[in-house]
Amino acid sequence: MLLYKFVPTVEIAHQVAKGVLRFYELTKYIKLEEQTGRSDPSEGSLVFTDEEVRNSPESLPIGSFAGVEFFCVKVSPDEKYLSQYFVFCASMKKSESVIDGCNYSIELDTDIFDVFEMLLATPIPPDDNRDGLRFFSHAPVEYYDVNNHPAQIDGKRWKEAYIKRSEFSHQCEYRAAMFVSDQFFAKAGKRTLVYRKPARDSSGNPLDLKLLIRSGTDQAGWRFLELDISDFQSAILPEPANFETLSD
Repeated sequence: MLLYKFVPTVEIAHQVAKGVLRFYELTKYIKLEEQTGRSDPSEGSLVFTDEEVRNSPESLPIGSFAGVEFFCVKVSPDEKYLSQYFVFCASMKKSESVIDGCNYSIELDTDIFDVFEMLLATPIPPDDNRDGLRFFSHAPVEYYDVNNHPAQIDGKRWKEAYIKRSEFSHQCEYRAAMFVSDQFFAKAGKRTLVYRKPARDSSGNPLDLKLLIRSGTDQAGWRFLELDISDFQSAILPEPANFETLSD
């Protein structure tokens, strides 16, 4: 599936086009104070507005605890937990109005995430992973409101990073996410982590399928993971991914 990544500078566009993708901590988008379309205080949470609660209380999802049922107005993991998610956001729609302040659009394919998924297998054995967490995942974002609840995530907890309120549905977002510990983040900051697997091209020639992961903090203080597959991409593609300048 073809995706579009919108970025503000030509330098970032070149990096993404050659296969260097930066995943920011999910809590960045909760705390951002801007009006570009990135900020979302309810990221990673299920939250219904006061208006929805007031006008459609019967449409709220029903939860239960110790046999007692109740209407759910908000389900929100704590910030420490959500800070373990790092996400890369793109759009399934080519539109210059999806994210404000972006001057360039890079064409990507979900195939790149399939490669990441192959290299970044979840280390927890399936029998011990009843919650369904994933080290790496990718999927379209699911949009919800009081009349359209997101799908149940029992046994598929990784999907908690893929729900957003319907106010953002015009973005048609597709994202990839990594769920990592503070120890992993620190380790990737001390030295580049290398994930590799033998592969062959269409002619049967051996290829070095290699992914590099680095961690860091940008000038604004936001933590990120940088996934770099540029060496492998340059070996199989004649040129970097396409990108274009957006009109003002």
